[in-house]
Parts: sequence; structure tokens; C-alpha cells
Amino acid sequence: MVAVLELEDSRRANWSNLPPGSVRFERNGVRIVDLDLEQTDALHHFLAVALSRAGYEVVTGIVRAEDALAESRGGDRSRFSAENYWLAFFGEPSDQAPWGWQFGGHHLAVNVTVVEGRSYLSPTFLGIEPATFVHGNATVAPLEPFANAGRAVISALDGEAKALATLVSGPNGLQTGAGRDGVVPEIQGAAAGDWSAEQQQVLLDAIGLWVGVLDAASAQARMEEIWGELDALHFTWHGEVDGGPIYFRIQGPSLIIEFSTEGRLGGGGPHYHSVYRDPSNEYGRGVTEEK
Repeated sequence: MVAVLELEDSRRANWSNLPPGSVRFERNGVRIVDLDLEQTDALHHFLAVALSRAGYEVVTGIVRAEDALAESRGGDRSRFSAENYWLAFFGEPSDQAPWGWQFGGHHLAVNVTVVEGRSYLSPTFLGIEPATFVHGNATVAPLEPFANAGRAVISALDGEAKALATLVSGPNGLQTGAGRDGVVPEIQGAAAGDWSAEQQQVLLDAIGLWVGVLDAASAQARMEEIWGELDALHFTWHGEVDGGPIYFRIQGPSLIIEFSTEGRLGGGGPHYHSVYRDPSNEYGRGVTEEK
């Protein structure tokens, strides 16, 4: 498979959170299992440099969860394996011309566009099953801070804001996940512009987990943009704060974050899906078209 495609290649939209055998298209790029040890080390070095330390740990944690899932499914490594992930480049890496990259497989699709040294993350899917597992001597739960961040926001709200944010019934999974490019949900929930400064900061801290997957400079630039539209951000929540399935969405003019507890595949514990999108800059088109 070709590892480098054109920046505007339509296959860039060919990403999915489904495991191998459940996807109707061929994934882009080279698969980890097809790399030798030196190439695999280079792949991990690239991810460690291209992402923040926290972002690298989240991404590699999602990948490692596949082996735990395979064990719970009777060792089904043809579908669930840390080797079933693909890396592709779109355009040649450059300091001058825009380029992009994509890394993903089951429960993961990181789509990054790089323009003049700044990285843009949209669209990116982060999911996991099982949500908590043991790797070596450590217990790993890469997306638990993301789930807890949503709980922290709804817990920080009270009165009318909490009532406006709370849905009587939640959607059936993500509305803007794989295959849903261009979908912008109807604005719902409580407007952050009506909140206290402390409540707004809890919301920004939650957003920062997704944005913080990027390198520090790119993340800071993105958070400054989001700060500029803080009054237009809305938060929607469904579920119990103390446990059980949850759904929440943070949405504004240039931001959609969704997080959802899904049905279990068999790994035990929660099964999470989440997506980060900038509808004004999907696949970096909002900035590359200016160049």
C-alpha cells in the first residue's frame, strides 16, 4: 500500500473506528504488522514528536487496549490486535507546503494537517474497549480523564444552566462520528456565556484534553481560538454523574466534541467513543485553501 498520497486525495476521508473486516474500504497507508522493528520504532518516534506526551500516551493506550480486547474475545487477533493500525501521509512533510497524516484502526482515527508548523486535529476519533486494562504492571485507562471531564462540567453547573444542559433522552451514539463528515448537530444545551468564570474554566479544561493531544504550541493556538468563541459554546449532557452510560457534547462555531458510552463488545467495563471536529476546518481545508 502507498504510504504517501496527495494532500487532497479523496481517500483521506476513508477512516473508521471499526475493526478489520468490518470496513468497506481499504485503509490508507502502511500497517504496523508489515513494518520491521526499525520501522516500527520510527513510527513511534514520529507519533511522539508529532503529538504531545499526553496525546502519545492516549493514542498508544488505545492501541494497546486491542490486545486486552482480543484476550476477552477468545484471542481473536485477526480483528483485535495492536498490529492492526495504519499510518499514511498526505503530501510530503514540509516546512513550507501544507501536508497531513493519518493514524488509525479500531477505535482510533487521528487526522492531522500541518500548515507552517502548526498542526490541526480535525476530525479525530478516540475510543476504547475495555476502558481500563492492565499493561505490564500498570493499570491503564486512557479515556477515563475524558469521561470524568464531562462529569466535572455537569457537576459544576447548577440551577437553570444545569437544567438546560441535561437531556431527558440522549442520542444513540455519536452524531458526528465516522462517515459523518459535514454533519453539524442542532445546537442544544446550556450556553457557556451565561456561566460563571469558574464554570467556564471547567469547560475549557475539558476541551483542553482533546486539543491537548496536539503538540504544545499548536494546542495553545487552538485554545486561544476557542477562548474567543467561549460565549457561543454550548454543553449538553445525558446520564448519571456517579456511574453508568453517559453522553455529552460541547459545540460552538468551530468546535464539536462528542463523548458516548457504547454497548460492550466483550472486554468488560465501559466502552467509550468520542470525536473532535472543527466544522470550519475539516482535514485542514479551512487553512490550506487560504495558502
